[in-house]
Amino acid sequence: MAVTEFDGQLEFSIVDTRMTVEAMRDSGYKSTTHALAELIDNSIESGATAIEIFGVSRQDSNTGRFTLKELAVLDNGEGMNKDTLRGSLRYGHGTRQQRQGIGRFGLGLPNSSMSQARRVDVWSWQSGATNAFHAQLSIDDVERGAREILEPGLRPLPEVYLEASRNVFGDSGTLVVWSDLDRVEWKQASTTFKHTETLLGRIYRRFLAKPSERLHLEDSRADEIGPQLTITCIPIQDNEGLIEVQEADIVAVRPNDPLYLMTETSCPEDFGPGPMFTELDASPFAVPVIYKGREYEVRVRASYARAHVRDSLAPDAAWPEQWKGMDAGRAPWGKHADQNMGVSLMRAHREIQLDDSWVSGDDPRERWWTVEVDFPTALDEVFGVTNNKQGTMTFQRLARYDWKREALPDEESVGDVRRRMEEEGDHRIHLLDLRTQIDRAIGLMRQRVRQARQRRDRRHNLDEDQKADAKATAAIKRRVEEGHQGESDRAGESGTEEEHKETQVESLVEKHSLDQSDALQRVAETIEAGNRVRWIQSAQSSAAFFDVESLPNVIQVALNTNHPVYSHLYDIMHPDVDELTEDEVRERLAKAAAAFRVLIYSWARYEEEQTDRARRQVRDARVEWGKYAEEFFDEDDGSIAPTDLV
Repeated sequence: MAVTEFDGQLEFSIVDTRMTVEAMRDSGYKSTTHALAELIDNSIESGATAIEIFGVSRQDSNTGRFTLKELAVLDNGEGMNKDTLRGSLRYGHGTRQQRQGIGRFGLGLPNSSMSQARRVDVWSWQSGATNAFHAQLSIDDVERGAREILEPGLRPLPEVYLEASRNVFGDSGTLVVWSDLDRVEWKQASTTFKHTETLLGRIYRRFLAKPSERLHLEDSRADEIGPQLTITCIPIQDNEGLIEVQEADIVAVRPNDPLYLMTETSCPEDFGPGPMFTELDASPFAVPVIYKGREYEVRVRASYARAHVRDSLAPDAAWPEQWKGMDAGRAPWGKHADQNMGVSLMRAHREIQLDDSWVSGDDPRERWWTVEVDFPTALDEVFGVTNNKQGTMTFQRLARYDWKREALPDEESVGDVRRRMEEEGDHRIHLLDLRTQIDRAIGLMRQRVRQARQRRDRRHNLDEDQKADAKATAAIKRRVEEGHQGESDRAGESGTEEEHKETQVESLVEKHSLDQSDALQRVAETIEAGNRVRWIQSAQSSAAFFDVESLPNVIQVALNTNHPVYSHLYDIMHPDVDELTEDEVRERLAKAAAAFRVLIYSWARYEEEQTDRARRQVRDARVEWGKYAEEFFDEDDGSIAPTDLV
């Protein structure tokens, strides 16, 4: 219980207003833009279709430079009456406690304002801008003992905003002005607004997008979003009352869609026709979540980059001349995608968080896929939505969930762990099925992204790839001529060439999740080259680090991208090296060499632990494999086979 002195008397209040307001200033907003988003939420809740963000710079008397002195948000929403306006500056006064829309707990206006400034002034009107009521909240007033918001009164709107606004002030609206900006991270509004567009465009992308592109065509919730919204950032210089709008630096915020399925967004679109990504075959899909005896639907969408986005030689690619042949990650659209990596959490059509916990290390290819998870407000507690709507704490912990790490000493199965989580009220229990579905979607997209990269690498290293396949094919053909027959040879003895082709395509599509068009092209390339081998990468649940599949006249080797050998050996030898220094490339090769040594050690230990009879069989298999390796490596490379030296 706080004890304060006010007007010479002691007051025993539950909450010390001064200390509480000061403490609430540290409410954890990630940035000034995130704090402004709280005001934009209020505007959208009030039915606004146009929002303007102003940054007013004035000359500093000490330095003579123009620095940011005020930030303001203006909307054409329904406005507030006197009582609502007065209550809007109270902590926890929110009028939308049921959380059917964007809002949450009524903390937005005072919380976000005081996190950035020592004073906030609010004007709101419902019968013309000349009849605007005004209210204010000031840290200085609180420190002097103020304990309540004064009753709003009529007060003219500041002239600077009347002059600078691009929209005509309507019959209703609200203007929020932050001043005494002691915690704002910006110094110049004109330069900062350009960076602000990326975040605001992503948070409010559905509101900013064309109605036809906001949601999947089969999603029936389009009416929940309302008319298309405009957000405009306007930098102003106020030189002792002379108002100058910096026209060249005005930013009309465009949608920023991490799914890259929308058009007319902030992403450069110089790569070719159509949207940058394509939706995964199974997308969108719904995952039921049971909470407090009710079933709710969580919607998931997943998309990944089109071939011509990553490869200037692909069909439909129309790259600018200066980017042709370069790595797509260095192109403007690749850099844009780099800022949108992860899983986007959508609540009430507004992005809460872009969760990069699901991204694999520093792999640059992770930028080429995205997942969007759309959940209802009734699941706020399940997902762990924070009061300032900047995070989903429970969901974020799912990315690294592994029941074996979670298990206590007496827990031996995933069921044991799940039962304990349920007993302890761990909200993650409600989302484990969702996690499984998201993991599966990400795995499929990673595989397709890697396959696409493999095709790009083949263009860059075509000679070496062709040599490897040709050497293996020549060795296989010679062994066939010598009377040795394998399963792929026997499979090729029956059926027509067209049937053989269909079998190979079916394997690539059904077992390894390639696109139909990509699978057809892979098979056509193998047939055209006359090869008896094909190398692919495929996400598998097997403990083996590669799979051997005998198809008609083709041995298909699928490297398991889910196996540690892939990430520690193969993948590190085939990186996107365009942006790496020579030393970084050397470091990767050294790590690959060390990984190869560990791989051989693992075989040695496997061989050592066998019984005497089994050890002889494993040793004999090793020797026989070595003979095959000798034969394949010596094929057509100009060397003299050891058998010729006898």
